[in-house]
Amino acid sequence: MSTSNSLLKQGPTVQAKYSENNGIALVWNMAETMEAEAVYHSVSPEFTESSSTLLDIQIDPAGAIFTRTVSPGRNYYHVKFTNGSVSTINDRMIYTDGVINFRDMGGYLTEDGRTTRWGMLLRSADLHELSEPDLQTAAALGIDWICDLRSDFEVASRPSPAIGHAINTNVPFMAEASPEEMQKIGHDLHAGYKAMILNTEKCALILNELLKEERDTSLFHCAAGKDRTGVVCALILLTLGVPREVVIEDYELTNLAVDGLMQRFLSGNNKDYQKYMDQMPEPQGAIPEMMKAAFIQAALEAIDENYGSFEQYLTEGLGISAEQRTALQNKYLV
Repeated sequence: MSTSNSLLKQGPTVQAKYSENNGIALVWNMAETMEAEAVYHSVSPEFTESSSTLLDIQIDPAGAIFTRTVSPGRNYYHVKFTNGSVSTINDRMIYTDGVINFRDMGGYLTEDGRTTRWGMLLRSADLHELSEPDLQTAAALGIDWICDLRSDFEVASRPSPAIGHAINTNVPFMAEASPEEMQKIGHDLHAGYKAMILNTEKCALILNELLKEERDTSLFHCAAGKDRTGVVCALILLTLGVPREVVIEDYELTNLAVDGLMQRFLSGNNKDYQKYMDQMPEPQGAIPEMMKAAFIQAALEAIDENYGSFEQYLTEGLGISAEQRTALQNKYLV
């Protein structure tokens, strides 16, 4: 007889770490008298043995390392322990055929001991190539607001499809973002990242949008889901109280998608988009080196240099009060 997760004792906290080639490591700490006896994969957050797949993997005392099961939409791993408890882990990577670098910012611990809510803050590359099955997958995520950070030029070249009931808002995060302007930024990403985080008008707009009652699940994206999206998502996570080192780790997850992103860009069949990419700077060095922590650190340094602290940046730079920050935290943390 299958057992519902709601009837099971919650197991130890399990953290997921990602690596190249769809690698994932599940890590846990627990009492010496208890062991993990099995790891299951499913497409449901509720664990039932009958609808879950038992993984044939080696389980060590402190964790397990294996290749992720890639299937459309949300995926979950359930670790069953010898005392009968089960820990469920959301796979933050969301798989679709048409969109690379699609992931969830849930599950991050904050400095006050809370956790970012799963399924409320999503990020991705552009949505232009979502297939019909992909659209069904995306609609099932219950997205209320899509924040498109691309320029008018990019939106016209690769328009986004409608997804469920989501409202799609274009918030061009770099005012110009013409191919020429993008090329300048491409040659000096440190300066570009600093300029983006100091774009206080757009940063304030985004945080205020997240405060709206109708904004429960939001998706942020640009062209690749790495630079503009990386800065905006860092802003959001820092506002929620996620430590800087964890924010940098989230940013660097894009490294796992960079090969696919570059292949997608360089083989684009949309003539306008290809023309746009032809004017971009050539990648320097190995592709995985493109997403360096130093880039997002440059944005964080710009905050410190101009405002002294992130708290001052929020209040003086963005006009976000302590009450508004608390409201954001209460909404997006658990």
